[in-house]
Parts: sequence; structure tokens; C-alpha cells
Amino acid sequence: MATKVGLAKTGRRRSNVFEALNNIREELTPKVREQVLLKPNFLSSTNQLASSHVDAMRGALDFLLSTPQPPKEIIVAEGANEKFSGEAFQIFGYEALQAEYDLPIRLVDLHQETEWAETNVFLAGREEDTVRMPKTVLECPCTISVAIAKTHDAGVVTLAMKNMIMGTLHKEDRIKMHGYHSHADRVLPREAQTLNINLLRLSRYLKPDIAIVDGTVGLQGNGPGGTDSVPLGIAVASGDVFAADAVTSKAMGFEPLEIGLFHYANELGYGTADLNEIDILGPAIETVATSFKPHETTELQFQWQEASPAEYLAAD
Repeated sequence: MATKVGLAKTGRRRSNVFEALNNIREELTPKVREQVLLKPNFLSSTNQLASSHVDAMRGALDFLLSTPQPPKEIIVAEGANEKFSGEAFQIFGYEALQAEYDLPIRLVDLHQETEWAETNVFLAGREEDTVRMPKTVLECPCTISVAIAKTHDAGVVTLAMKNMIMGTLHKEDRIKMHGYHSHADRVLPREAQTLNINLLRLSRYLKPDIAIVDGTVGLQGNGPGGTDSVPLGIAVASGDVFAADAVTSKAMGFEPLEIGLFHYANELGYGTADLNEIDILGPAIETVATSFKPHETTELQFQWQEASPAEYLAAD
């Protein structure tokens, strides 16, 4: 049976997200639990283009509250790049949500997490190392990644699956996902080969139950930061994070199965990234697609093929 993905282009961010979810309501409703965690992407506490807009959260909350058994508690959790705890929530207007909605909304800084679970990743030389994942996220019965359509400096694009992993890991451990112990040591294409494998390994534990990509305004060129915006105008949602990311990639002008993370996920059955196996509910993808300018190192990023990937992707 084809994997369903909701796609919407309404002209407004909040209604985009709501409609994308609403288009696949039957698939998503059974996933909603009493406690739901929303994971925004705060790459920066000051650059709104590179960080999840609060209106995308409103669209998700509107949908959750319209389900037959809405959540009793919402956690909005992120390990942001910020100067002080809660800065991004404050600057981007997330505190307003607590007064707007008639249910408890807890804003959680994952840098304050006290309980972590460890798992193995591989460094560039393929020696093993460990990274820490927060119990708050691992133990939540329903997690939702609310990402942005952005290009990336190692993974071609950065969407819902990568958002869920990289922003929740212990901050000191994130660089290890790239295969190194410092940003200065990063080298392509080895970094791309390593990052894709590590992201897929961690997706076994941190795969969100629902994926949302807010592509109302995307970020192109030398992402994941910067100010080069694209008025893509869409939102994408799915119960299969890889399907949501694949559809978004295609809407951004990239072939999903040419991107390492999605190729491996599709081949190994972690999710569906083959557009032929995806049923899109909403406008046809070709009617909304806008080709994003890729990162200047994209040619090297596409050299993600690993000599023996199965060796590194086998279960621990």
C-alpha cells in the first residue's frame, strides 16, 4: 500500500501546516497520544528564516486539538543554538502559545536534560564513538518534527528526520554525527558518507511519529543558515518521516533517491523515499516545485556512497 503524504499550498503558514496534516487525517489520528512533543528547528536564536516559525506550531496545534482525543499536554522541546536558556522561545514568540491554547504547553530546553541514553556512531575513520539522546524525547509516546525546507552543507538538504536527531542530541556530541570531534576537521565527501550512516542509525530511536516540513519560505544556497530565502509556499506532512522528506526534496528540485539518507532508508525499509510508492494528497508536486539553489559543495555531498554500508547500518 502506498505511503500517504499530505501537501498543502494555501498562502499562509498556519493554514499550510494544518491542511497538510488534515489531508492525511485518517493516517495521523491514531498516532496522537495524551502527551505530544513538538520539535522545532532553532538553528539560530536570531535568524527566523533558519528557525521554525511559531505559526507552523500553531498549525500543528490546531490540528492536534481537532482530533477525537486531543493531547492533554504538549511539550515543545529543542536544544537550540542560543546565548541563554529559553532565548529562542522568547525571541520567536513561543511563550505566547501558552496563553493562546486551552491545554498545558511546556517549553523545554533540552540542554537542561538530566537523563540521557547512549548509542554508538561511527567517526570518519570508522572507529566507534558514543552519542547521548535525551530521555524526554525517547520516552514521549508521540513525537512530531516541525522542520523547515533548507539546503545543507553535508546532507544536501536538512528536513524533518535530521531536525529530530541533530537538535535533540547532547550538544557536545552533535559534531560526532559528522564523523569528527571538531568542525575544523570536517572534510567532504567523507563527512557526507559518515553523516548519512549515523543519521540512519539514530533514526531507529528518534524517528518522529509525525513529520511536518514547513516550506512556506525555504532557505537555499549555502544552508542550513543564511538569508537566501525561497517563497516555496508549501507544507508537507506524513506519518513516514522519510516520505515527507522525499516529497519536500522533490519540491525543492532534488531527486530524493540520489540523497544518501533517503536512499539508504528506502533500500533498508526504514521508510519510503521512492516517489512511485508515495500517494500525495493535495496539489500535484510538479505544480508547486521550485528549484532551490544548492549549496556550493553539493557535488561533493552527492558522493555519499559508502563501500560497505550494511556493516555500519546493522543493528547494535
